Amino acid sequence: MISYKGKKTRLRPIHKNDIEKSLIWKNDPEIRENVQGYRFPVTERMEEIWYESALNGQSRTKVIFSIESLKDNMFVGFIELNQIDWISRRCSFGITIGEKEYQNIGIGKDSIILLFNYAFEYLNIRKICLEVAAYNTKAINLYKKIGFIEEGILKEHLYLNNKYHDIILMRLFGTEFRDANQTLTKL
Repeated sequence: MISYKGKKTRLRPIHKNDIEKSLIWKNDPEIRENVQGYRFPVTERMEEIWYESALNGQSRTKVIFSIESLKDNMFVGFIELNQIDWISRRCSFGITIGEKEYQNIGIGKDSIILLFNYAFEYLNIRKICLEVAAYNTKAINLYKKIGFIEEGILKEHLYLNNKYHDIILMRLFGTEFRDANQTLTKL
């Protein structure tokens, strides 16, 4: 099985066994609010359909990996490139660290560096884009450390908890990533 190992994490292909945990994470309001996920309850059948869809879309429009902690081999989240445009060599990006005790300890950053090294060096992607809620300051700060630059704001674009929130649009070119992360983890 192909996997990519960083300093704290391993990225591996998604498994059907991952559905049980991902179902819990997708139904956790706190996690769902930070990843701007599906706003309604997710059933086991819906998650199975998502899994099959993810497998069918691999290598055409998306690449999804499960994230494991190297410390204890615990499955802790997902990371993905999606909306891949092979001609323009750009894509969008998303990450979910669903196990809360693994948040804010460097798992996200390590996983992102692994994935972006894969995207820029192996897939020949030129630009990665993301959307992040303006209230998610921890994620915004992490993205800036990795080299992302704000490109714009979608004003009052997200309705959540009886309030409208801005969405920040960010981008990262491969050259900017290499400059910001001189010590890339090699694949």
